[in-house]
Amino acid sequence: MQIEETARAQFRLDTNCSPECEDNYRVMINKRAFHEGARIFENLSDEFKVIIFKGDAYIMASEELYDWVHETYQKYKPEWFCEFSNLRRLDKKLSEHGLKIHDTHVFFLPDEYFEEDEMECPYEIKWYERESIDEIRDKKRFPHALPDSKTQPDVIAVAAFDEGRPVAVAGASEDGKYMWQIGIDVDEDYEHHGLAVYLVTVLKERILEKGFLPYYGTSESHTISQDVAIRSGFIPAWAEVFTKKI
Repeated sequence: MQIEETARAQFRLDTNCSPECEDNYRVMINKRAFHEGARIFENLSDEFKVIIFKGDAYIMASEELYDWVHETYQKYKPEWFCEFSNLRRLDKKLSEHGLKIHDTHVFFLPDEYFEEDEMECPYEIKWYERESIDEIRDKKRFPHALPDSKTQPDVIAVAAFDEGRPVAVAGASEDGKYMWQIGIDVDEDYEHHGLAVYLVTVLKERILEKGFLPYYGTSESHTISQDVAIRSGFIPAWAEVFTKKI
């Protein structure tokens, strides 16, 4: 799989960006439109979106915001978009239109040059496909692995069992036409056993075998989660700003 090309194809869908716009600009600003296969996040707004990937900015803005966004960011350096000074300015403008910045995240894509070690798991491993995921779903114990989103349906999961009890689950949601997002939850008593890395790694490989691009997201301050991503064969790939209605 061509990882960068696949990711960019997804980002074009997400932000109503044409290949011609992508070819000509580092900062691609397009008006809001929905495309089948775009990533739509439950309870978040698509009136303003920004994805910063490999020095490029994919931006989509509503009709009301478009002129200001274009004037403000057409010559902006994308790598500095998430500086607090810029986010404060953006949040102030969004508030005039009933919106606010909800969060910023760093996202990871598979490392094409990662050399995986032979990994073993001392626990029983079970796989679940779309039709059987409800068998393992537990919103209190596994909220990140299997969030049960209306817009991002859970499609595959792998769980570790100890004496018949699930103690860790990694799951993936069908976020867009090309990309599935991985989440992981591990029981507190089973942390630091390597379960998160093992499950995320095998799930990543299974998703690639199915022909989709796995990705992993977390907060900029969640260094433990970032460590899991890196040890599982992912590398930092892009930043994204999420907005929602006030």
